[in-house]
Amino acid sequence: MKVTNKKRNYIFLFRSIIFCGLILFIIMMYFSCVSTTEEVIKAEEGDVISKAEQDSIRRRQVDLDFNLAYYEYYSHKNYKDAIPFYWSAIKNDEELRYPGMYNQLGQSYIEIEEPDSAQIVYEMGVEKVPDDVYIHERLEWIYEAKSEFDKAIVEAEKILELGGDKQYYLTKLKNFYIWNNQIQEAINVYDKLIELEPDSKELQDQKTNLIKLSGGSVIEEYKKLHEKYPNDRKYIEALMIEYHQENDNANVLSMADKLLALEPENISALDVKSDAYANLQRWKDRINVLSRKLEINSDDPQALCDISESYNILKNYETARSYATRAIRIDENYGMAYIRIGEAYEFCAEDMISKRGGFAKIRFDDKLIYELANEQYRKASNYIDVSGIASRKMSAIKNSLPTKEDRFMNPDQTKANNPVYQWIYR
Repeated sequence: MKVTNKKRNYIFLFRSIIFCGLILFIIMMYFSCVSTTEEVIKAEEGDVISKAEQDSIRRRQVDLDFNLAYYEYYSHKNYKDAIPFYWSAIKNDEELRYPGMYNQLGQSYIEIEEPDSAQIVYEMGVEKVPDDVYIHERLEWIYEAKSEFDKAIVEAEKILELGGDKQYYLTKLKNFYIWNNQIQEAINVYDKLIELEPDSKELQDQKTNLIKLSGGSVIEEYKKLHEKYPNDRKYIEALMIEYHQENDNANVLSMADKLLALEPENISALDVKSDAYANLQRWKDRINVLSRKLEINSDDPQALCDISESYNILKNYETARSYATRAIRIDENYGMAYIRIGEAYEFCAEDMISKRGGFAKIRFDDKLIYELANEQYRKASNYIDVSGIASRKMSAIKNSLPTKEDRFMNPDQTKANNPVYQWIYR
């Protein structure tokens, strides 16, 4: 079909109109987007300006509240009126521009005698300003006053970590551990204190006493102290006593000799030395030590009876009786003296029977000696301190005493005829 010129013109005009419309639409859309973007940017800038203004207002409010709290009230000791302004400042101080407010607010509560409120403030403070040693010190003080030692320990340790007074807070810390029954921890703190004061005998003694009270062995501690202070009688005696309790007889003798070299008349040293020799069954050495006691005090009935015991064990019964008799002359109510005399008689009879071949060979002579021993034990039973010993002794020899039949068969005999026993009747 043939297209006429007129029709071509119409088609061209229609396409031109559409193209121009499209161009116009694109231009309109472009300017619309530009306008929207500019509006968004302007809105966001407005928000930034608004937040900055808000922060500025908040900071000015913090400044105002802090200045009122501190300069108007706190510094003039008007603590009660300062408190609400401090709280307002703390609420708004997001940047922690005034960390000292926790100290001042806590102190304000202390001044108006509200320690519980002060505790709350200080607990907030250590969270907000964990490296402020003063806040930890105040909080430790409150916990100590309330006997909350677990918490006080935490604060004292933190104070030391932050460089607080080392000696002061170590001293407090070891007390907290003791009061909290954490003995080993307290001992460890004592070691740190002793490092600060190595020449302090007081600290070393306190540590040793704490170990002893807790049931631990203090021998090693006393050995260190004795090594450091070799002529200090206190540590020599302490070691001597500890060794005595441990039955370490060789070391008892060593320490006792050192103490006697410093104090020749030290009765305690002579006593433990006597016990050590008895444990070692060195009876002659024991007699020598006890004789030294008698040189210091000749009227010592215990020393006399201990010598008597030693002679009985050495089978020197007559000498044993002579020392026990001396004790009775000094104190007729010294019950142990009668025990020792009874033992002299009993042991002498046992020796005689043993030589014959045993108890089956017992004779009337022997029974008469056992009777004399029993009489001494009976006398001893009147004294409460040895009555138990006396009762056991009498029970042990009751089957060795003369019977009615023995009396009937030996009507005229009242003393033993055996020459071995004649010393008894002198």
